[in-house]
Amino acid sequence: MKYLISFFCVVVFCQISWSQKSERKSFVFTVTPVQKVLAEVEEKFDVKYSYVDSIAVGKKITLPKALYSLEEINNQISEQTTLSIVKIDNRFYSIVQQYQEIPPKIYTLDDVLVEAFLAKGITKTSQKVVLYPQIIQTLPGVTDADILLTLQQLPGVKSPNETASGLHVRGGSPDQNLVLWDGIRLYHPGHLFGMISAINPNVNQTVNYYNQAVNPKFGERISSVIDVKTSDKISEKTFINAGLNALNADLYLQTPLIKNKLGLQLSGRKSFTEWLQSPTFEQLAKKVFQNTNFKDFSNQNQFQFQDYSAKLNYKLNPNSEYSLTALWIDNNLDFKSKSADSEFNKQTMSISNFGFSFNWKQKFSKRFEQKLLIFYSAYDFDYEKRQQHSDVTFEGYKKLNRLIDSGTELNYSFGINNRLKWDFGYQFLGNDVSHLFNSYNQNLGVVLDLKHHYNVSQVGYSFLKYEYQKWNLQVGMRYAYYVQLKKNSFEPRIMVQRQLSESLIGQLSYEGKSQVLSQIREDFANDLSLENYVWVLAGKDSYPIQRANQCTLGFIFKKNSWLLDAGAYYKTIKGITSFTFDFQNQYDYTIHQGNGFTKGVDVLLQKSASDWRAWMTYTFQDSQHKFDGVNQNEYFQMNSNSKHALNFSFYKKWKSYNLALGWFWHTGKPYSSINETGEIISYNSEVLPDYHRLDISGFYQFKDKHDWNYKVGFSVYNLYNRHQILSKELERKYTVIGDFMTANYTVQNYYSLGIMPNVFIRMNF
Repeated sequence: MKYLISFFCVVVFCQISWSQKSERKSFVFTVTPVQKVLAEVEEKFDVKYSYVDSIAVGKKITLPKALYSLEEINNQISEQTTLSIVKIDNRFYSIVQQYQEIPPKIYTLDDVLVEAFLAKGITKTSQKVVLYPQIIQTLPGVTDADILLTLQQLPGVKSPNETASGLHVRGGSPDQNLVLWDGIRLYHPGHLFGMISAINPNVNQTVNYYNQAVNPKFGERISSVIDVKTSDKISEKTFINAGLNALNADLYLQTPLIKNKLGLQLSGRKSFTEWLQSPTFEQLAKKVFQNTNFKDFSNQNQFQFQDYSAKLNYKLNPNSEYSLTALWIDNNLDFKSKSADSEFNKQTMSISNFGFSFNWKQKFSKRFEQKLLIFYSAYDFDYEKRQQHSDVTFEGYKKLNRLIDSGTELNYSFGINNRLKWDFGYQFLGNDVSHLFNSYNQNLGVVLDLKHHYNVSQVGYSFLKYEYQKWNLQVGMRYAYYVQLKKNSFEPRIMVQRQLSESLIGQLSYEGKSQVLSQIREDFANDLSLENYVWVLAGKDSYPIQRANQCTLGFIFKKNSWLLDAGAYYKTIKGITSFTFDFQNQYDYTIHQGNGFTKGVDVLLQKSASDWRAWMTYTFQDSQHKFDGVNQNEYFQMNSNSKHALNFSFYKKWKSYNLALGWFWHTGKPYSSINETGEIISYNSEVLPDYHRLDISGFYQFKDKHDWNYKVGFSVYNLYNRHQILSKELERKYTVIGDFMTANYTVQNYYSLGIMPNVFIRMNF
């Protein structure tokens, strides 16, 4: 794949046109709404305009039939309206008002309620938060618009262990988030044990994040949805985006193969940590591998990661579009060591996520369209630890986890009239999950645990969106039948929204969800503490189906340059488990089933100006659960629970300089206490000290010369280098024969990431 990307880069580099400014297209407009003008310009010049729908209302453009350049079109729009067009790079433009007052507007369901939500390039609608990674302004501590780290800036999204992929949304766990890439299910969306996102932010894409009032076409998880959609447009010219930071290099290519018919997109990202261990990598490794024997990385002891994607877009005619997407995410560890008594130890690990999808979009009329999705996703985890005592004696441990997720979706959308829209569809989904834990030596091998399960799900959904005056209503239902489990799930989705005044919008929502795939903890003594989870499938006699219900009440107040977004929610979860694999004792194989609840409040207060922005986010969250036979069947705090979180951030733009500074604080996580003999005496009744850090990021945008754009930047995580404890983890110990019958534990302390600088350079042409 990487050689193919290099070949294409060489070819297209020789074919790059330097004449974008002089390129002209034919246009004619007669009192045409500016929204239609912008859509046509986007299509013909392959550019993207970002703006709030309300500022375009009532504005019309008239142009005689002629050939116009992009610059001339933009000038005409500015002259004939009160809009100002700001160039971000060769592809992206931002449109703002030339004055502050915004005319009154009744918002509709698909309107952007808030543009520049935290930063330009992030918008919010009634249903979701939308990220455009390629145009996101810098955020504190975020390098190169990392998608999952960007989401953590939102209220209600936490990462208690300081990882990018470990998102805890409203009391949920990371495995309860549905992550999609053009319909491909991602089961390991992180690199370097989750410290950075495996979703390449430099691909031309849109990220839709849902945490409430989710469209019933989405299911399979009970927490949030992160839906990544790459561009379906066929570009008229070749575009290349390349970058380098202290961990990896990346490249993105978009080029036409057949004009207006067939287009190709390629992306690749590869670490160089196996060759060069930068200070950034050293800090990450120190945090990730604490309390293990991984102490010295070099050209011999290596960790590396890579991800590649490819997409073909084909446009048969204006009403028929097809696309084929492929994705590969890969992480590898190879570590060797020698003990004082000449024992040779080797540990290897490979984590990969491969998938492909086929999408077909068919417009039967202006009101009726169909979308077909066929997808396949494969997750593969392979870990082995081997100790060579002598030339003929050895012992080892092997852990495998395989998951296949495939299926098809048929979705329809019908605009009954201008106020009422109906979405409905059918989904056929299949899961095949297995894991193996094996211990062996020179004489024999013992299978500690082996399971293989599969399930087929048949799903139907219906969703109505209705608008009447100042009211917006969404009502939907998702029905899932799990064939092998012989169980079903009814999942209602309701959202009511009303514009209470020109500045105030209120919203109430309720949703039900279910989940049959989940991760459980495996506590066998291995050295990869961050990767001691395995994916399992719900079964009749083991892990139950997880079910969640959530009710949210909130409002958005926006006036002049002030924004206040607040919401309160209550969420219940059933079917969760607390489980430990105690392989050494076949009679100590216990699954504790339970349920939990989360109640919380999310608040964002933001003040914006033309060249600066300041915001504060606050989250209150109380997450508790209880399990049969644990803690006398009483509720206790979830391991990830942090009741209060607060963030103050400031962004400033000065000429070509951009700078963001943010201070993050939250209360400590709970932990359990043990007595002198190692037995648990209280569950999560103690709380760690408060956590806080200061992050900074910035970049400089070089002036556009010959259609080349350069950007250099930096980020510093934990600027004042505060070393603080993140969590206390209980680990099962086996030192005497009695430990096999009575559970005894030791406490391991895990500390935060120290000061971590990073730098990057990016260019596109």
